[in-house]
Amino acid sequence: MKKNLVAFAVAAAVLVPGVALAADSSNADTGPVLYGYGQITASQQFGTNSPEGLVFGAHRVRLGVKGEAVPGVSYNFQYKWDGAYLNSGGLQALSGLGYHGVAGATGVQKVWINFGFVPAFQVKVGKFRVPIGMERVQFSGDNLWFIQRSMNQSLGGDYGAGAEFHSPNVMNTGLYYNLAIMDNHSLNGNNAFYAPGGGVASPLGSPTAAQADVGGVLTNGSGNYLFAGMVGYKLNPLLNVELSGGRIAANHNINPILYAKSVDSWNVGARGGLMGLHYMAEYSHVTSYQGIEGLGAQDWYVAVAANLHQMTLTPDWLDLEPAFRFERFSWTGNNALANLGSGLNNYTIGLNYYVNPNNPHAAEVQLNYIVPSGAGNFRKAYANRDFGAVPANAYIYNTLALQFQAGF
Repeated sequence: MKKNLVAFAVAAAVLVPGVALAADSSNADTGPVLYGYGQITASQQFGTNSPEGLVFGAHRVRLGVKGEAVPGVSYNFQYKWDGAYLNSGGLQALSGLGYHGVAGATGVQKVWINFGFVPAFQVKVGKFRVPIGMERVQFSGDNLWFIQRSMNQSLGGDYGAGAEFHSPNVMNTGLYYNLAIMDNHSLNGNNAFYAPGGGVASPLGSPTAAQADVGGVLTNGSGNYLFAGMVGYKLNPLLNVELSGGRIAANHNINPILYAKSVDSWNVGARGGLMGLHYMAEYSHVTSYQGIEGLGAQDWYVAVAANLHQMTLTPDWLDLEPAFRFERFSWTGNNALANLGSGLNNYTIGLNYYVNPNNPHAAEVQLNYIVPSGAGNFRKAYANRDFGAVPANAYIYNTLALQFQAGF
């Protein structure tokens, strides 16, 4: 009986794959690896003359499984809960936790399979992030310098379904590239290429009388796709530069005066650092935002962070990282939204505390205070429920935000 139990245990160990825990969402583990993180955020706005008070909720929650099916074939599946709970139904809750962003959402964040038999020419298929923008592509929600991404979140893509040719390091030269073609029906909302409300605007196809708009996505196809790409160079840790962009053919059959023939977006970014000092800067520009003729937008920011422990100024148990970001967003072109003034500025002062410097994102606390300027017309637009006039992740009131994170 004892021998049978031993034999059964050995067979189980061979036949049943073990599930490991990962400290991040990289693809270095062979898996299957269970990973994820949760973020609890409290936020308080000032100057709104609103009785809402403190907004408290689960900002981002992620749970995923990744691994290597066989040598050269890896996979990743991740589910999301964004804005899973908010204790307020007023302005702050509608606009995220003190900023204007995407409302609470639940669903598959990513699911892809990657064929990497030739490292310099890998192929990924599934749902993944559109390769536009340094911060959007190279940082996940658990390793951002600040609680919220920059406003240029609006000026690129988010996630979509398609195929991508890529390499993170071509023949160990430091050069990398991503070239993707994506189904225009699959794009997540709240970005430059997606028109809110379904089929009346740009990339979602041209409806017919017999085909209805179902859940914001048209049931018929237009034959148009999003083409996006990124090229860059990494000289770790001093310098990482990238140039990326995308283009999608838009539907202009309904009203060729109001809706553009295409949407174009491009981005240039740089980041790096040494001995605890880090910097990052990006410039983003889009024409015919969400397919609207004459409406463009641009955004740029610079950010710096100083990890005091990496600079040997604090001990292990006091891993503090002050950070600062200045950002400017403006609408451009001859559309009415371009008349919102000279632009919206956000000044973000941050402080990050990492409980364990050897695994910083497994447990951390982030404190941000954001001061906007030039927000008057944006506030008026928001008060009139013209939410589209305010870019994603924009703060239009002074806001204090505190976030706790645990990841595995």
